Amino acid sequence: MKILILSFKAGEGHNSAAKAVMERVVHEGQQAEMVDFLGLFSDKISNAVNVSYVGIVQHVPKLFGTFYKFSAIVSKKFRKVRSPLYLDSAIISKRLCSYLEKNGPYDAIVATHLMPAQALAHLKKHGYPLPVCMAVATDYTFYPFWDEAEACDYYIIPHEDLIPEYVKRGIPEEKLCPFGIPTSMRFLNLPTREMARTYLGFDQETPLYLVMGGSMGAGGMQKFVEQFYPTLGEAHMIIICGKNEALKASLEKACEGAENVHVIGFTTDIPQYMAACDVLYTKPGGLTSSEALICGIPTVHTAPIPGCESDNFNFFSAHGCSLPAENLQQQIEFGQQLMQSAEAREKMRAAQKACAKPNSSLDIYKLIEARVKH
Repeated sequence: MKILILSFKAGEGHNSAAKAVMERVVHEGQQAEMVDFLGLFSDKISNAVNVSYVGIVQHVPKLFGTFYKFSAIVSKKFRKVRSPLYLDSAIISKRLCSYLEKNGPYDAIVATHLMPAQALAHLKKHGYPLPVCMAVATDYTFYPFWDEAEACDYYIIPHEDLIPEYVKRGIPEEKLCPFGIPTSMRFLNLPTREMARTYLGFDQETPLYLVMGGSMGAGGMQKFVEQFYPTLGEAHMIIICGKNEALKASLEKACEGAENVHVIGFTTDIPQYMAACDVLYTKPGGLTSSEALICGIPTVHTAPIPGCESDNFNFFSAHGCSLPAENLQQQIEFGQQLMQSAEAREKMRAAQKACAKPNSSLDIYKLIEARVKH
């Protein structure tokens, strides 16, 4: 089989999901290509959009939240009117058409962002023959305008409890596959807590907090760390800043001399850090939160980027998979309570196990395989 995976640069979540699908396809001995959808039109524009998105969610997240709420309202009330995103996707679909003709044929196309899924819808509407198409949601919610991806044969969604919301918005239930958000296969073979701590150089008995802010180092990490680290006592705190070098430098300066605070930049050892820690603080991004579910890490969600992360926050707290803190001080207190209560940690791990979908990428692959053979 030959599978095309269309992603989009807006943070790292869509790319991470796309990479997870590609990793699985290659692992199963098949061909896979991952393409930046907007890059089909212009790499410069794709990079500019990513930089703009990161800048907005880091510095003026309320602006992003306002835009998201407005989009959600328009998506609900004007369902028969195509969105501006769809019109942009339709323009880029010409480049996608050329790419398919030059590099195909493909047995399946997987889109991990709304815009490539919209482009597929536009091509199908105009009679272009498409293989099996799938749209992968990377947050625990229904995105505005997600119903404009009607060309997709299947919608891969994070959890079965989201099915009623999708059906209400016009997606046929038979197209909905609650496989979960695809994550790297590295999370299927986690080291033990002891092995992970030995690998990372941490004592086996030390209480260990892990603080993450996604690839952007978002989630109000600076204020959170500055207020939290003086209260650590004997506990240690690992802070992963992703690709945000400015945040890394700022935190190193703020925590200078604190031997129990470890500031890390970009790392490929996320599974090891997750396996080693006792309590995780993270913004409620779809990918990181899904990885935490699979790892079974007691979690406190820090400040969400308004919009889909707010929906993730609500989903996880409602299912007992994280503690719903309303402010910074409460975030700190909830994490400390988890650290002090083995019973509370085990209760949350049980809830996380019930929600986790560790085999998402395999389920996606098997569905493609079944359709192609059929």
